[in-house]
Amino acid sequence: ANARRLLAAGAQAVKAEGGRAIIEQVRAIIGAGIPFCGHLGMLPQHVQEEGGYHVKGKKEPEHQTLLADADALVAAGAFAIVLELVTAAVAREISLRVPIPTIGIGAGPDCDGQILVTPDLLGMLPWFSLKHVKPRLNAAEQMRAVVQEWKQSVGRSAV
Repeated sequence: ANARRLLAAGAQAVKAEGGRAIIEQVRAIIGAGIPFCGHLGMLPQHVQEEGGYHVKGKKEPEHQTLLADADALVAAGAFAIVLELVTAAVAREISLRVPIPTIGIGAGPDCDGQILVTPDLLGMLPWFSLKHVKPRLNAAEQMRAVVQEWKQSVGRSAV
């Protein structure tokens, strides 16, 4: 029902995080004729329960889980899979293994496509640093300075 609402609002497809754990929902979405994109590896909506951002696939059980989840998404009919913070070797293996495109976010150079989150590139989140992207700008500090300057100017004009 939620996937249908997204399409009604103008989406062309839906994406959800997880593999075999959500496969019944994936099958229902695809069965309803709604294009579905999978998302494996680091799952941002689960970051709190996972204890932060961690690269996935370093340990053999994670490696095998990622392969099995990718296979399950393909079998269900997903049209692509996002691989977020997956080791480069595992992302390459999945990309070679599955017949659908993989889209990497900090998952090495061998995915079929790449995503770079703009705030990460612009240095807008200074409270943590990412290994897969070096900020090219310190926008957070610049924004703080501009806000502080504005606050001071407003305080002077109000007197």
